[in-house]
Amino acid sequence: MKIKLMILSFVILLVSCDSKYEAKDPNDVETLNSGKLKVYCDELIKPVLDSAFVLYTQEYEKVELTVEYANSRNVMSQLLSKEARVVVNARDYLKDEDSLMNAFKLEKHKRFVIAYDGLVFFVNKEFPIDTLNTNQLEKAIVNGEDLSKTTKGLDFEPTYATLDQYSSVYANFNSMIVKDNPLKRKVELYENIDDLKKQVASNSSIIGIGYLSQINNDKNFKMLRLGFDSDSLKRYITPKPVHQGYIVQDLYPYKVPYYAYLLEDRQNLPFWFGTYLAKQENVQKLFLDQGIVPAFARIKLKYEE
Repeated sequence: MKIKLMILSFVILLVSCDSKYEAKDPNDVETLNSGKLKVYCDELIKPVLDSAFVLYTQEYEKVELTVEYANSRNVMSQLLSKEARVVVNARDYLKDEDSLMNAFKLEKHKRFVIAYDGLVFFVNKEFPIDTLNTNQLEKAIVNGEDLSKTTKGLDFEPTYATLDQYSSVYANFNSMIVKDNPLKRKVELYENIDDLKKQVASNSSIIGIGYLSQINNDKNFKMLRLGFDSDSLKRYITPKPVHQGYIVQDLYPYKVPYYAYLLEDRQNLPFWFGTYLAKQENVQKLFLDQGIVPAFARIKLKYEE
């Protein structure tokens, strides 16, 4: 069945902030469809967002849009230091960011969810199994238990690999799977997705961890189906193919939001830019076509044999 910052500089920057967010250049003249805007975006979602930014500049020709791509940690530091009025990041606040904001009585930023991706486990096509459950994986990665002892058809102990600690992939891996616990099993970290994919493609004993959007059109890999206990649905969800159609139904366990964070909570150019990403029909269709889940689109599921 188919369905059609560095930490030191970060602390220093926060000390100099107050709890009210204001633009650095409040005298700049702008409207909802004119002015200058610089956006910082998580580099891992550039392939998805790049086209959306192009659509925006085509529709709003009087807006001088500049986009800077950087790792997720750097992107958030630009927001917290007031260097950016809007950022797009594929993760929530990190624990240390949240704690420091609370300590300095900084308000949480207004944000829009613009789309949902999935955190996926992908393997070489020669990997002997295609199905696991989240309890097995989490016990193997966090507690160091042997996956091979609980998995039929797996006669060796796999290794694990993902992206480095500055990436949004690692942040979501830590919050959703590790849950800030100390790891008892080594996880190899790579600086970029190309290096990670090359390693998994050349070794049939590695389980890679990345985003659905990074893997879904790559025929060199298969993504592991995952069963899990659903708190929202109050039942065990049997393993399903890793697909946007199951993510939108909450039938996949690791759902990753893309957020547009705003420096100021007012209806200015950054606000309307964020609204455009979150609700403009062409952008939401673009997300759908790229294999992830648009946040505000009305979606009709079509099942095919």
